[in-house]
Amino acid sequence: HVFNVENLNSPVYIGYHKGTTNARDHNLYIKDNLVFEANYRAGLQVLEIVDLAQAKLNQVAHFDIYPSSNSDSYNGAWSNYPFFPSGSVIVSGIEQGL
Repeated sequence: HVFNVENLNSPVYIGYHKGTTNARDHNLYIKDNLVFEANYRAGLQVLEIVDLAQAKLNQVAHFDIYPSSNSDSYNGAWSNYPFFPSGSVIVSGIEQGL
């Protein structure tokens, strides 16, 4: 779900992005025009912000660390970090570690 929180006293609901799997997205980080999100069993998902005012996002990459399933359950990707100067992105897994 996308909210405009420029005014914290009056947040505005913009819309939502329907992902490619049923896995839950969480621990989202924005770098430039990309959203890096952990998606439990669906791994790391990378979305391009196409039009934030309309909640338009487009998946441009993914890295699956739990290939046996993309269902909605608490296994797989826990978090990620896309801010290294080298451009490397790491993803941590609940069972897999880094």
